[in-house]
Amino acid sequence: MQRAARGRMVPDNIVLARRYARQAAERGAEIVVFPEMWNLGYRLPDAREAASPAFRDWAAAAQDRYLADTARTAAETGLAIVATYLEVAADGLRNAAALVGSSGEVVLRYAKVHLAAFAGESVLSAGDGFPVADLALPGGRTVRVGLLVCYDRVFPDAAGTLALAGAELVLVPNAGPLCENRLWQVRTRAFENKLAVAVANYPGHGRSIVCDGIAFDERGTSRDHTVLLADGTPQTPVAEIPLAALRAYRAAQPWGPPSSADARVR
Repeated sequence: MQRAARGRMVPDNIVLARRYARQAAERGAEIVVFPEMWNLGYRLPDAREAASPAFRDWAAAAQDRYLADTARTAAETGLAIVATYLEVAADGLRNAAALVGSSGEVVLRYAKVHLAAFAGESVLSAGDGFPVADLALPGGRTVRVGLLVCYDRVFPDAAGTLALAGAELVLVPNAGPLCENRLWQVRTRAFENKLAVAVANYPGHGRSIVCDGIAFDERGTSRDHTVLLADGTPQTPVAEIPLAALRAYRAAQPWGPPSSADARVR
């Protein structure tokens, strides 16, 4: 994983993204999530750069090249891919993610709402909502997906809003240490909203984690719903989300915000 030097692009990150996606496809994955702002190695602009037209042109070129390559990789591998990048938008620079479907189309775009000003993101513009989208999977299946980015996962309103919109799976690119308390935050977001959560982190920044959201078994006994907890070393781990079981659990359990489908039934 390469980080960007001042004023330079990081083509190696595109090559690595393609390699890791192919590895995941070979292992039977259907969705791949990359860590936060992958195309620049979480390289944040400073205030001078954020105000510079030249930097915006450079960032736009990096964004376009990365998204185009992601679309090709998705179509070649049959994967859905969460691409993460510094976005050049009309209102400024944004910490963004795009869910690219298996045919190469962008299914969902998201910009980080809760910016980490204490970590250098004060020059970025915040996103303005928590959209969801239905993602097509192999075999004619679909799953309703929402995106968050890193610090968003700390706030109950973020995952809760996605849950109210019917999200079943929340994908979270991350770039920061996940200590035990932060890991429990992730588990809690999955538990309290009856949804699966997958957090993808950089090696050395803490662990990636996937929770299936099924906090109790059919007998009502509490269970550890963490299905993957990486050790922080470079790897391409694959976790399985039992979507049919999650849907049955969501329909049976009374706690947590109702999904939009639940609300219609009631």
